[in-house]
Amino acid sequence: MSRFSGARVSVAVALVSLGGLLAGCEKEGCLTGNDPECIVPSPCEQLGWTCSGGEATVEVAGSMDIMPGGLAALGSVGDIVLGNDQVVAVIDALDHPHYLGPTGGGILDLATRRGDADSMRHIVQVTGVLPDEAAEYTEMKLLTGDGFAAVQFRGTLSGRPDVPIATRYEVRPCEPGVRVRTEIVNLEPDPMSLYLADGFYDGGRGLLPFTASEGAGFEHPSFGLSTLADGFTDFPYFVWASAEQPATAYAAVACNAESLSGFHSESVNTGGLAPQVLMPRDYAIYERFIAATDGQAVSAAADLALSVRKQLFAEPYVTLSGEVLLDEAGDHLDTRTRAAVLISEGNLDTPREERIPWTQAIPDADGHFSARVPPDRHYVLEVESHGILVADEEIDVRVGDLDVGSLDVRLSGWLTLDAIVDGMGDHVQVFIHPADDATDADVRGMMFDHFTECAPLLGSPFGASPACNRVLVDGPTTVELLPGNYDLFATAGPFATLAAARGVEIDPGSTESILLELETLAVLPEGVLSADLHVHGSESFDSSLPHDDRVRSFLSADVDVIAASGHHVAGNFDEAIEWLGAEDRLAVMTAVEATGSILFALVEDAEFPQVFGHWNIWPLPYDPEGPYRGAAWDQLQQPGEFFTSMQDAGWPADTGVAQLNHPISYLEFGRDLGWVTALGIDGNEPIPAEFDGTLPSLFHYQPPGADFANSDFHTQEVMNGTQNDYILAFRALWFYELDQGFVRAGTANSDSHSLTDNVLGTPRNLVWTDTTVDDFDDVAFNAAVRDGRMVGTNGPVLSVAVFDGGDEYGPSLTPIEEPGGSATLSIRVDAAPWVPVDEVRIVVDGVVVETLTADLVHPADPLGVDGIARLDVELSLADLLPASGDSWLVVEAGHALEDAADLDCNGFPDTGDNNRDGTIDWQDVEELTEAPEEDCFSTVGPFAEPPPPDDRDGPDYLFTTVVPGGYPAAFTNPLLFDRDGNGFEGVQR
Repeated sequence: MSRFSGARVSVAVALVSLGGLLAGCEKEGCLTGNDPECIVPSPCEQLGWTCSGGEATVEVAGSMDIMPGGLAALGSVGDIVLGNDQVVAVIDALDHPHYLGPTGGGILDLATRRGDADSMRHIVQVTGVLPDEAAEYTEMKLLTGDGFAAVQFRGTLSGRPDVPIATRYEVRPCEPGVRVRTEIVNLEPDPMSLYLADGFYDGGRGLLPFTASEGAGFEHPSFGLSTLADGFTDFPYFVWASAEQPATAYAAVACNAESLSGFHSESVNTGGLAPQVLMPRDYAIYERFIAATDGQAVSAAADLALSVRKQLFAEPYVTLSGEVLLDEAGDHLDTRTRAAVLISEGNLDTPREERIPWTQAIPDADGHFSARVPPDRHYVLEVESHGILVADEEIDVRVGDLDVGSLDVRLSGWLTLDAIVDGMGDHVQVFIHPADDATDADVRGMMFDHFTECAPLLGSPFGASPACNRVLVDGPTTVELLPGNYDLFATAGPFATLAAARGVEIDPGSTESILLELETLAVLPEGVLSADLHVHGSESFDSSLPHDDRVRSFLSADVDVIAASGHHVAGNFDEAIEWLGAEDRLAVMTAVEATGSILFALVEDAEFPQVFGHWNIWPLPYDPEGPYRGAAWDQLQQPGEFFTSMQDAGWPADTGVAQLNHPISYLEFGRDLGWVTALGIDGNEPIPAEFDGTLPSLFHYQPPGADFANSDFHTQEVMNGTQNDYILAFRALWFYELDQGFVRAGTANSDSHSLTDNVLGTPRNLVWTDTTVDDFDDVAFNAAVRDGRMVGTNGPVLSVAVFDGGDEYGPSLTPIEEPGGSATLSIRVDAAPWVPVDEVRIVVDGVVVETLTADLVHPADPLGVDGIARLDVELSLADLLPASGDSWLVVEAGHALEDAADLDCNGFPDTGDNNRDGTIDWQDVEELTEAPEEDCFSTVGPFAEPPPPDDRDGPDYLFTTVVPGGYPAAFTNPLLFDRDGNGFEGVQR
């Protein structure tokens, strides 16, 4: 066991030594070691910075005026604001827990006084990854003294009263960060495995973890919860930097250990003491300094980390400096050229996996860069530009600062884009694609060798426009492009023409201008609003898209209604909408996506802790000063309990909507993203009607004290995301529920977090309603949504009705009673010419009973305006329905569905014919290298997507240029037939 004071002490003395945080001593000396009762000195005392006029303050925020701003800022009234002249930190209040914290007491926001650009998501104290290994604080106290301000928390590990834990955050004048000390004592009778660390909740699309260890940098070993030990590495400091601007970069350095230990993933990272066994009555202390500095460069934070280590451990450093120039011209970079310099210990002939990346510098507008590294070593400098390694150089570093000279990157060209819709300037989104294979190979890159691969890479994939290969255009917009041959495609949503400029040649140093012209098409029927009911902005932990660009993406997609669903917190875009003058074009409902993060036992005898998946709730009253901006805390609850807490927070349950998002989904860091997956529902068996203690029987269960059952939601996603690969599973689940008489409206949503992951409004819902954007009535609109008066689509528009005598019935959850024998089914399909419609399917009781292809119209010119009407037929309803019994009918249109199999035998498809050999078996499962012994696989997926189209002029190719990874698909909500007049009761088989 580590003893940071260097001496073994008795148990009694050990407990006294922790008096500073755990036993009531609240003086400065208890943290610093100046008090004689506190025999464990604080190694952080060796730190010191000087400045003039500095001060340190701590207070409970009474207003938002003292909060830092930024893309990730979430502080609220009631949180603790701790700051000095250099930095300001927000610690969430005890009753304001966020993300993985069961209580408050974590760092929620952290920014410099200069930058006011918080990039921090959350830092909490943990001793492992299970629920009872997180700190649960019950007491908080503000402390001030001569030259310091602090806030101190006490509590225990969650659900373990005999494991007290305490954490103190302290700032001092002039210091560019926060001192943090955590103490823990094992008062349980048995030894406990302990990993005392900070858990950094990053979200996966903003902050990038960087560690200085062999083969690391931005790269870290993959692992699962069962192989967590494989992911642990040791590193001298931990840096996490934002890929977006404005930004703050951060560094963590241990004061009482010469290295940190931890694991890293896209969402959660840790850094702390090495794992140890803590004997009964023994203790551990972790002290660290968490620094903050302006900008997105790793080097800015790593420089601070090396400064800290020099003060703590007398480790020297040297400063490398240089400049990056444009080749062929010898000119300095300007602000539009991206370049990054990775500095790794090793030689050019050292394999990359054996080099130690120490830092990464981003040159300024003049091309200059500098970075600190340890002396007396060989280094490799690698220059990345547009996500491509363009230069490398080996240097020998001794004991003095070194100017490494100049490094070259390729000279780019510039392209100015403008667009008009219906003869007037308007918002569009432009996709830039290589026009040939040679250009594709030459410009394909990945930012920091991380994130999404793009061809070309115009900007951070998850940040502001331009992002990856996409640009939001509203007036002349200039982007930088590597030399090559490009095709440009502009879209104003699926109900307008597609504009194209093919073969645009960009030469080094050249400037080209393109005007793209689009027309709105008469595709939509009267009385329809288009709505995307699952959309994220920068308030979500996994989004870094600024609100103004988020709203511009709404406008470029020509969406009428948005549910602004932030993860954990309510989303709201009112300020950006007002700034852009878009009030007359958009109706945005404040919403939240409840997101299970803290694992807990869903049932009493659960084998593993789980979460309750993801749920959208709207509309909500927006509270800009509340901890969740108007939503309720969404952890450690079943759905019915969460619906109740949302009702208490102001959600109008009688007229609002609760939506089950992506119900069948994968695990992400041990958390089910889909509720149905978490419950392990078997599609071969009916859903249990009563609770019997099993997970599947939770589906209809009403938790004690809740006003709602878990199944009291109103809509369920059938299409989620632009790629729509999971449509086969979601569709099968929806059909399975309809068969049992469990009727919920089906929705289609983009789940867009950026310009790259999913195209906003693709897919979307077409809602038949009397309200309009100009005079939006959310009660009327949501009534139509709850009743299923809508179609889900990413392009094809279905207008479907049953005519029975003089009556007309559209898709709805209101049953059609006893349809007559002469009733007909009318189907009309319209689509923009660039949207292929290959077939129309009629599904009755879960079975495709007819596929229509012969009468479909295929436009001659996909880039033209003609050929919108694709099909208009009327069929005998009696010929489609079974002879008797209740029944339901859904109409689908678009591309033919890919084949899929149910390899895990749970009744829902999970794997496609990915190797295209005509048989779906273990060889189609991405993660399998040999055939499993069991007949029902425990590892499955993915679904197969249609092969990439070969014809660059055909509609299939044109569709994929602006709907990447997707294929045309649309579905109606069900037409329900009550054949015996006693209500729709499901299908009797």
